[in-house]
Formats: sequence, C-alpha cells, structure tokens
Amino acid sequence: MTKQKFIWQFVAILLGCLWCAQTYAQHTTEFLFTETAPDYVRQTMQANAKALFAEINRASDQNKQGLTLSGDNLTKEAIERIQTLWAVSHFYCTETSITARVLKSSDKNNRAIKYQVRNIPVYFAEGETGEDRYQDVVIEFTLSGQISDLYIAIAETQYNKIWEKSNDVTDSRRRQMILEFVENFRTAYNTKDLPYLNKVYSEDALIITGKVKTADNATNLDKPKVMDAKRVDLEYSVQDKRTYLANLKKAFDRNAYINIKFDNIVVTQHTGNPDIYGVLLIQSWNSSTYSDKGWLFLIIDFKNEDDPLIWVRTWQPLKDKDGKDVHYDYDEIFNLSDFIFK
Repeated sequence: MTKQKFIWQFVAILLGCLWCAQTYAQHTTEFLFTETAPDYVRQTMQANAKALFAEINRASDQNKQGLTLSGDNLTKEAIERIQTLWAVSHFYCTETSITARVLKSSDKNNRAIKYQVRNIPVYFAEGETGEDRYQDVVIEFTLSGQISDLYIAIAETQYNKIWEKSNDVTDSRRRQMILEFVENFRTAYNTKDLPYLNKVYSEDALIITGKVKTADNATNLDKPKVMDAKRVDLEYSVQDKRTYLANLKKAFDRNAYINIKFDNIVVTQHTGNPDIYGVLLIQSWNSSTYSDKGWLFLIIDFKNEDDPLIWVRTWQPLKDKDGKDVHYDYDEIFNLSDFIFK
C-alpha cells in the first residue's frame, strides 16, 4: 500500500467515525406508552414526547442556549417550564427507545385530570464542571395528549414505597399529589424558580433552620418555644416567608448551578386534620459555591387541592462546619407532633 493511499484510507475512517458520532448525538428517541389512556391519546403522547426530545437532543448536541419548542406539542406553561430548566442546565437523553406506563391523576370525584409517564432517563450538565449527572424526569400530559409539564423525579423505589402506604382512596390520591408536589418543589430549587416557591409557601409560613453551635454562637439563643425539646447543641433561627425568599434569591444569584436531591422520604397524615400532611426527607444540596446535607421537614396543607400550601419548613444539618456527622435520635427530628394546629 502506498503512503498516499494509506493516508486517504485513514481520512475516510476518521470521517466515518465523526459521522457516526454525530448521528448518535442527534439520534431519535422513540416512545411506547402503555395502559390507562385511550389508544389515540397515547399515540399523540408518544409523538409529542418524540418531538420534544428530538429538539432537546439536537439543541444539546449544538449547545444551543434555548430550545425551539412548538405549541402543537406543548402547552404554553410547559414551554416556559422546560426553557427555564434548560437555561439552568442543558440535558439530553441517550436512549433510542423508551417504554413507560401511563399513570392517571384524578380529582376527588375520580375523574381523570391529566396523565403522566415517569422514569424517563436524562443526563444534566452540571455547571462548569463538565460532568453529566443522571436523573429521571416525569412528563405530564393533558387529557388530549399535549405535554403540560416536565420535572425531575424522585427515585422509583421512593415513589412506590410512599404510594403503597396509602390508607384509602382519598389518602392514595393525596399521596400521589404529595409526590408530584415534592417533585415540583425540588425542581423549583434546581431551576431557581422563585415565582413557584413564592406561590407554594403560605404568607404565614414558619421557616426554621438549625445550625451546629460553635464557641461564638453557643449562648444567648432566641429559640421559639416549639423547639425547647429539640437538640441543645443546635442554634435555631426563625424566618418569615419574605426574609427566607430574599435570602434564597441571593443564594440563587451567586450559584451557577444548584442540584438538590431528596432521599428517605416519609409521608404522614395528621391524626386530627386529614388535610394536613408532614413530609420528612433527607435533602442533599450541591451547588457551585456550597454543599450540605440534612433533615428537611415540610407541613403541607391540602385543603385547597389545586393550590396546596407549605405552612412549615424546618432544616436540621447532618454535617457540622468541619464535615463531621451529626446524629439524631428519633424524637430530635421535627415532625407533626411538634406543632399545634387550630
């Protein structure tokens, strides 16, 4: 083989590899949805999901700053939500074929109000690190099959565990709503969505944050009465909604990315008020400037199911400032019994 012929063969192979790589990056993800929704609706859902992820994968491959989304496939609210998620962190799907079961969400009269498919695998680019982190997302659809939302899912095992502990039809429906609420709540922090958080926190919300004491803050603590029985080696601060969201905005502004993860989720219903639920979980906060991990407890009022409100948010760290573990007994972690409801 002559030198010139060898070079041309090498170039041909190289171009072929580049073409394959480009073809893979711009691949199409096919969707097959099963059960619950009528056949013609599922076909519409499949086509809309395929169109959405074709654009997502194309934009990811080209590193586009925005997505070109169509009102034919998505509602106006879904377009805004997905564009916000994209602006914080680009993402893509490597699967060429996804089969998922359609779940139905119902109102109190058991009438379908929307559909959703869960556990769609995607990869998010995390800030300037260049690392891609795996996440599952949920796609929500209208009853006609148009995409109405997309948000980050909690782990499938967590979802199933909470779902299986429902007591009756009403509680089962409420738990599904709580899981969707928690997933949207988490996504709002990842996307720095202050308008959503302003909407879901009650105007009278109580925000309690614990911090491990140091020699400088070990005395003269102004603790609310509700925490007298809690850990004495933590300093607690109390904020109202306005102060909390103002401080949160500062955190959003100084971080290029925020990645929040929820684990060990436990849902409890108040024994005296069936509209009140407590959600206890371990939250891992990772961002470009700060990371921590701790117990997060929420009290959520579902009296108005269309607009549930957070009454209480508490935070108790699992690490001190030196990174050492902080251990809690069961009665040292906030729960529904620590608060009085009228």
